[in-house]
Amino acid sequence: MILWHSVVNAFVTPPGLFLLLMVVGLVLFMARQKKTGAAVMVLSWAGLCAVSLPAVSVPLARAWERYPALRRPLPIGPQAIVVLAAGRYHHAPEYGGQDTVGANTLVRLRYAARLFRETHLPILVSGGAPLGGIAAARLMRRVLKRDFAVPVRWVEVSSRTTAQNARYSAAVLRSQKISTIFLVTQAWHMPRAVALFRAAGFKVVPAPTGFTTRSRRDRTVLRYLPSAHALFLSALIFHESVGLAWVHVQALIPTSVAHFISHG
Repeated sequence: MILWHSVVNAFVTPPGLFLLLMVVGLVLFMARQKKTGAAVMVLSWAGLCAVSLPAVSVPLARAWERYPALRRPLPIGPQAIVVLAAGRYHHAPEYGGQDTVGANTLVRLRYAARLFRETHLPILVSGGAPLGGIAAARLMRRVLKRDFAVPVRWVEVSSRTTAQNARYSAAVLRSQKISTIFLVTQAWHMPRAVALFRAAGFKVVPAPTGFTTRSRRDRTVLRYLPSAHALFLSALIFHESVGLAWVHVQALIPTSVAHFISHG
């Protein structure tokens, strides 16, 4: 399932989306639909250039990050802190060649550690091992304990997607009579995560981290020059937009059909 999702994702987000459209345009051009084919190729090229500009990607991301950072004093009501995995750092040589958490996961863990010190609420970490190896949640627990001196109460190791993060976390916390949570993930991931966790029955207090902010470069003429980071940021937002759209589609179709499509 994960490999299939990765293939689909490659062609619904930049740069794959625009490269695919260029190929379509080329096929049309060679099939003697020259005007249509040329128009598709030019528009695809223009779209790829646009999403590679900080002037486009940064405002796009900031508009998507609709949940603001938590303010102090913190909301009263959450009974636990749930932290979602976000990839790993494979075979890290400085950690003895073992896997550890990736950069995005580390950002989430750092903020979760801060929330723990302010609230003393128990922590659940959620994330499996879609491609094998140690579950991401076990790596997260190790980092929280060793590097932040923060304990983890629950470890959910079976999930492979954000939807499963929500569903399997609910299975763990429901038995503890926990229904209201602080949810920790990147600001750009929060809209989809909130929708899925609410669908799983949680009352969610978003605790976003890792916001998109403007650098000094983005305040100069350099924001009109293409960059790999801008393209990466645009790809993230496209991915999240498609994912959130699928959440809404699933709500409109029978559960059995949605399950079959998601799990094969």
